[in-house]
Formats: sequence, structure tokens, C-alpha cells
Amino acid sequence: MAEICSVSSLGRKRPSMLRSWSVVLTAALFFFYIFIQMHLFNAISGELMQEFHFDAAQLGYLAAFYFYGNVLFLFPAGMLLDRFSVRNLLLIAFVVTAIASCVFSTTSTFWIICTARLAIGVAGAFAMLPAVKLASRWFEPRHMALVIGVVVTMAMLGGMIAQTPLALLTQSLGWRQAMQIVSVFGVLLIVVQFIVVSDEPKGLEKTEVTEHIQLEHIGFWRSLGMAIANTQNWLSGLYISLVNLPLFVFGTWGTTYLTQIRHLTQVQATNATSMLFIGMVVGSPLAGMLSDKMGLRKLPMIVGVLLTLVALLIIMFAPDVPLWAVIAQFFFIGLVMSAQVIGYPVIAESNSHTITATATGLGSVLIMAGGVLVQTYGWLLSLSGSVTAVDNVVTYSVADFTRANSMMLVGLIIALIATLLVKETYCKQLK
Repeated sequence: MAEICSVSSLGRKRPSMLRSWSVVLTAALFFFYIFIQMHLFNAISGELMQEFHFDAAQLGYLAAFYFYGNVLFLFPAGMLLDRFSVRNLLLIAFVVTAIASCVFSTTSTFWIICTARLAIGVAGAFAMLPAVKLASRWFEPRHMALVIGVVVTMAMLGGMIAQTPLALLTQSLGWRQAMQIVSVFGVLLIVVQFIVVSDEPKGLEKTEVTEHIQLEHIGFWRSLGMAIANTQNWLSGLYISLVNLPLFVFGTWGTTYLTQIRHLTQVQATNATSMLFIGMVVGSPLAGMLSDKMGLRKLPMIVGVLLTLVALLIIMFAPDVPLWAVIAQFFFIGLVMSAQVIGYPVIAESNSHTITATATGLGSVLIMAGGVLVQTYGWLLSLSGSVTAVDNVVTYSVADFTRANSMMLVGLIIALIATLLVKETYCKQLK
């Protein structure tokens, strides 16, 4: 059995790797659950559009409510996490999400559905930030990219569950009962987090107190100004946001695109979009590990965005191909866009430990603001006015999707420019 603690080079007892991983990965269960919530429209969009008579713009409007709440609260969430118990805030956010998910599944009133999605978005502001904050306490800096890569992998597993498994559940039980099962699943995960997650390793509790004292000394406005004034936060956040665009877009519209343009069945389409998440499950820890091994952040970020651009062009303009090739295309784009996880340690390494969550929160505002573009994507789809309705489901042309997908191409070019402007940290805390 592993020792409970090991001794660091600073002479302090450190927790075992097993305990550190268990705390951070259990905290990441909320990130996992939020990704189910974020991407479930891929599985239930058909039934929603039929029941509520939505077109693409209206469905995009509903989906965007999550991102409105998320973007508005990410920065405050970071500041709260720097000042209060990470564990308690995490549990509160998880409870709110489970309740809102249940409300979403039981109401037929549109504004209540929108409010439930907004509440899930607000609570979702605490999805990744607590895991990053806890990772900075439970792991040494040299492990951060790998740890964050694994945390992102947890989220991608949630995104996978929101594809074929949830689609099959929806086909079997209907979208309302499927959502109720998702809500109950959330309650079970809350119990696990309550038991396992701790704010600090035993023996290092003074670290949290010291951070709070330092924050009081710095002051609210100065700590806020420090995060805002750091261009690394803005550039890295912009990079992550725009490289994530295919995830946001295909997580909402992937099955619609594949069923209407590639003529796949609903289950085949969700199988294909699931591969995007599987690609990120493989790629996220791999990208983090390679970056740590190379001692570089900037180069793998540049390579990642260039390959993502190539992968998107293949999906957009490749001729009709068999199902296995479509699956390979979505796996490849998920694999290469995983380089976006490297942006998180860049933010962590470019700021004082005292304001890690505040700085990451600022970057995350930009990251999730990209999700708001899901509504823009729906608007671009409907822009031509030439759409038709079949069995109460609106259908779109190849030209409609090409126009909407061009938004992602522009975003990736901007992401490349942002990466070129990022200062290399060499995997060390910048002074």
C-alpha cells in the first residue's frame, strides 16, 4: 500500500499520488456531469424540436442560455473559489444543477426551460475551476498539464455519454424520462463528492489560510486588476475558446448535420459525434504529457490549432464517404483540438498561486463565450430563409451548413494569431 505522504524537496509532507488523484478526479465529476448537460441537445434535439416546434435559431437560443449564465458567473466564481471553501462551493453548484435538470425535464413552459438552462449555466461556472484550484494545491507545478489534461478527459467522457447512450435512452423512454434519470445520476455523484473531496491535504491546511491572508493584503480590486492586466490570461482564454468551437458546435448540431447532409441515422450520427469526445479523451492527457515532457507550451498549441483547421476543412469539404470515414474524421478533430488543454497551465503559470482561480475564471469567461456562438451558428443556418420542414423538423441545405461552419474556420485563424502572441512559460511559474 502506498505511503500516505511523501516528502517534497521543500521538506513538507505531501499527500500520496493516489490521494491527490482521487480528490481532483472526484472534484472533476461535476465537470463530467456538466458536459452531459452541455451536450445533451445532440441526443434530444429532435424530440425537442418536434414537441415545441423549434427551428434552428430557436433551439440555438435555448442552448445558448447555458452559456449566458456560465459566462456571466465564471469570473465571480473564480474570485469566490480563491476566497472560500472549494469543496462547499462545488457541492452547492452540483445540487443546483441536479435540481435545475429535474425542472427542465418536467416543465412544458418555455421560459421555465430557459431559466433552468440558465441556472445550470451559472452552476456550471464551478465545473472546471474547482478542479484546477484543487490541482494547484494537491500537485506540484510540473504535473499540472497532465492533471488538467486528465480533468478535461473526464469532461469528454461526459460529452460521450450525452451522445449515443443518451440518444438510445431517449429513443427508449422519451426525452423527459431520460433527463430525469440524468438528474438522479447527478444526486449519486454529489454523494461521492461529499465523501471524497477535501480542500487541502492533511498537514498543509495552513496553505489555504495563507492564501486568504495574502488576498486580504492584496485587496479585492488589486487582485482583480492583476488578473485583468495580464495579457496571457486573455490570449490563452481566447485560444482555448476558439479551438473549442468545433466541440460546442458539433456537440449541439453534429447529429443534425450528419443526418441531414451525410444521411446517417440518429444512432449512427451520435456514434460519429461521440468519436469527437473519444478523440479528446485520448488527446487531452496526451497533449498535456507531451507539453510537460517537452518543457514547452507554445509550440504544441500552434501545432494543435493548425491540425484542427485541417481536420475541420476535411469534415466540411470531403466528398460523401462511408460511415467509418466519418467516424475517423470526428475522432481526428477531437484528437488534435485537445491541444487546447495546454492553455490552462499557461494561465496558471502566468499568475500568482493566490489568484489562480480568479485568473482562470477570467480566461474561462472567454472560453465559454465561444459557446454563445452556438446561437450565432443557428442564426447562420437559418439565414438563407430556404429551409424546409419535414415531420415538424426543419431541414437545411449543404450551403446552409457551409455558411455556418465558416464561422469555425474564422475562429481557428484568430486562435492561431492569439497563440503566436502568447509568451512561452517553459512549464515554469513566470516571475
